[in-house]
Amino acid sequence: MPQQAAPLLIRPLLRREAAALRDLRLEALRLHPEAFGASFEEAERMSAAQFAAQVPEGPPDAIFGAFLDGAAAPGLGTGTVPALCGMAGFFAERPAKTRHKGSLWGMYVRPAARRHGVAQALLQRVILHAREVARLEVLRLTVVEGNAAAHRLYAAAGFETYGIERRALRLGPDRWLDEELMALDLRRG
Repeated sequence: MPQQAAPLLIRPLLRREAAALRDLRLEALRLHPEAFGASFEEAERMSAAQFAAQVPEGPPDAIFGAFLDGAAAPGLGTGTVPALCGMAGFFAERPAKTRHKGSLWGMYVRPAARRHGVAQALLQRVILHAREVARLEVLRLTVVEGNAAAHRLYAAAGFETYGIERRALRLGPDRWLDEELMALDLRRG
């Protein structure tokens, strides 16, 4: 359950914010290697310029950043300077037969910003963008099996499981993780 509402801003990140995005992404990959398809080691080798090149310049694709002031969530920054505390990527398919679909990827919220409604706000922003800007019919995502908090968040927003990808992620020679494939029908509601 989120704590008292804090000043929160969610907007598409700009290429000039690549250094902050890189820091956030590296934190996510370092703290939760099981939750992402990318590896910390590969991402760490990328420069801020390489990260900037991956930031979409405009719709329909976007990487949304969540900014929360440090006074509202101690540990995020100093005073009331808004700090990048979360991210969620969005990608729309381009081929004619699949352009009705898009994907949510790379969702992460810093520990100090959790329980402030940031994840739910990011998710709702991506859903709104997929529906109204990209005009999609289906929004997909994957969540590693065992990530109960993420599964609850997505299920509460209306995402439904449509399959399991066995051995989707390999974390070591003998450690494999399955991913749950989930989708939201954007034509509803």
